[in-house]
Amino acid sequence: MAKDDAGRLLSKVAKFVRNPLKDWSELDADESASMDNGYSKEMLKEMIERRQRNDFVRRREFDMLRKLRQREAAGGRDPAGTPSSFNVSSTSGKTEGRALTLKKIAEIEEQMSQQWWKNRPPGGGHAADGKASASGDMAAQHARAYADTQPGVAPPPGMAVPASVPSLSDGCIEEAAIRFAHGDDAGAEAILLQALAPEAPDADHDDNWRTLLDLYRAIGDSDKYSAAATRYAQRTKRAAPEWISLPALAERTQAEMARSAASPTPSGGADWASPPVLSRDSLVSLTRALAAAGPVWKLDWSVLDTIEPEAAGPLRALFNHWADSAVQVRFAGSDRLLIALTEATPVNERRVDAVWWQLHMAALRVMHRADEFELLALNYCITYEVSPPPWEDPKGEFAELDPPASSGFQVSSRSDLPSTGGASPAALPGRGSLAGEIAGESLPVWERLDAELARSQGLTISCAALVRIDFTAAGTLLNWVTERDARGQRVGFVDAHRLVAAFFGVIGIGDHAEVAIRPN
Repeated sequence: MAKDDAGRLLSKVAKFVRNPLKDWSELDADESASMDNGYSKEMLKEMIERRQRNDFVRRREFDMLRKLRQREAAGGRDPAGTPSSFNVSSTSGKTEGRALTLKKIAEIEEQMSQQWWKNRPPGGGHAADGKASASGDMAAQHARAYADTQPGVAPPPGMAVPASVPSLSDGCIEEAAIRFAHGDDAGAEAILLQALAPEAPDADHDDNWRTLLDLYRAIGDSDKYSAAATRYAQRTKRAAPEWISLPALAERTQAEMARSAASPTPSGGADWASPPVLSRDSLVSLTRALAAAGPVWKLDWSVLDTIEPEAAGPLRALFNHWADSAVQVRFAGSDRLLIALTEATPVNERRVDAVWWQLHMAALRVMHRADEFELLALNYCITYEVSPPPWEDPKGEFAELDPPASSGFQVSSRSDLPSTGGASPAALPGRGSLAGEIAGESLPVWERLDAELARSQGLTISCAALVRIDFTAAGTLLNWVTERDARGQRVGFVDAHRLVAAFFGVIGIGDHAEVAIRPN
């Protein structure tokens, strides 16, 4: 080999080492030309690292979903799973559905493994970056889905299916739901647009169109919704549903839920109703309510879960005052009050502030429960090694109120599940609700649902304002509904948009609960 040829070869090898992503034939090209085409080593490194991070997160979520479904198929709990207060064994479900789900996940992961440089357009052209390439694919898919077609006319050239989009089948909605749950809105949109392309076999499928419309509702994009609604009406000869911004609806619903928790509406004629978490500020509203009440004070404790420590002392003083005064007190849901106080007064736990015991005994005095007072006083004596306080007859009157009439809904089948339509679910009594985007374990969400559903015999949960739920939260929700289903308490989810409803089916929630999509 000539010396000059050897030198050029070594130089070319050095360029290849510095630029391993370039084709061998391109190594002789001038570096300035590659920079003009929008490429630099720093840009390539950033794009690769971003892709690797995204793929790692996606694979982790898919692995979690696969484990959930395999655990259900095995009919038992994953011993290596993270413990949770809602973690129960899942029963076996539909084998074919799970197998299809795992196959879809594998297909998506396989496509994720295809590097972007393997799908360069003919002629060696490159996109400036990942976003530009994605924008080009998306623009092509919009053109395909919204193009006017005529029978027997082939699609325009250049409209071939992009290699980066998964091959579609009857499960395109489920694939889009998985992408959407992961936060990949563009990927979910691409799948649905490909399914609605003029040459696609399901181009006029109503569910595919309605799912696309629900996607635009969920991301709050009114412009895309308007364009898709127009094409939907032209292709299917049906009127499109009206526009609803789910993020805006979720914001209003969450604000109403916060106001309701801070100032619950008294039911059954009560003068005051306790919130789930009783705070010092709650006692201020209690005293104000009683100042405006009649001679008989009616208090509702039906939704009480816990009492904050700073409220224990003032509430003890209030109960002692009532017991020593000639007042007429009526309680609804007094059992919830006593449960909260019992949990706050464990026997032989001297680290617990004695004020909780004193509050517990004061409440028993108000309710004229002498026998329970004596037993509690004895446990107080054992715990703190002090003399038990004596029982003193209260001067006031006390009676139990009948529990407020339930306004819950009974769940029986998908077809008769009640619907809120576009109304805010927080305004409807006797039912639970999910709103906004739910991510992670979100244990306070499920605890709140328990408190909401405890007020009624129905087990209906409105999803009218639910925008998105991710893999982890859906896994916790699956355990929650499975536990209730095992006790014979089948939950019903109503008014879920189609991506959420499909994801509930993929996860397995639909095997243990009724799921109904929103009617409009």
